[in-house]
Order: sequence, then C-alpha cells, then structure tokens
Amino acid sequence: TSLPSTMSTPTVEEIRAASYVGFDSITRQIEHKLLKRGFQFNVIVVGQTGLGKSTLINTIFASHLIDSKGRLESDEPVRQTTEIQTVSHVIVENGVKLRLNIVDTPGYGDQINNEGW
Repeated sequence: TSLPSTMSTPTVEEIRAASYVGFDSITRQIEHKLLKRGFQFNVIVVGQTGLGKSTLINTIFASHLIDSKGRLESDEPVRQTTEIQTVSHVIVENGVKLRLNIVDTPGYGDQINNEGW
C-alpha cells in the first residue's frame, strides 16, 4: 500500500563523522564488559526423591556441585525435609566467571498421597 498524499516520508541524510566516534565497536565493548564482570545464575531444583535433581545440575555444569540428599536405597524410609538449602559456587571457564546459586529442595513432594488420582 502507498502512503496517503498528505503524509510525507521524512528525509534521511547520511552524515559522515568528522572524526572517529567509536559506535561501531559498541557491541564488542559491551561483550568485553560482560565477560570481565561475569554472570550470575540462580537455579532452583524441585522434585520428588530419586528423580535426579542433583544429577541434572551436576551434568549441566559438568562439575560435582551438589550431593544427592534423598534416599540412597529404595527401602530407606522417606525423609521429611522442610529445609531449603542454597549452595553457591563460582565456576570459571576460559576466564569467564559464573556465580552460581543452587537452591535444592530435597524430598519435596515425597509425602504427597496421589492414590486418589
């Protein structure tokens, strides 16, 4: 569709800078600043005992960051856990820092009775 005759297209004029300004390197500057400062991730893992929450976190970050706090054996009694635990780590990869906070909820949902479903 064409513009109505009463509306005009603004004129855009290309101007060459008299000296170097540096806006062509803004993205590199931002990237450099972010990589130097590092990043922070907050992760919460929720699920019943034995689902693999700790394994998932350890696998994603290719490090042993948290221990399994659920039942170690299937015949072990279910633990009633109401304690939310936070573990913090700083992971450095190729000079880039990642501040990682992992919130673990061991035993969450273990006491729910789903027999009525």
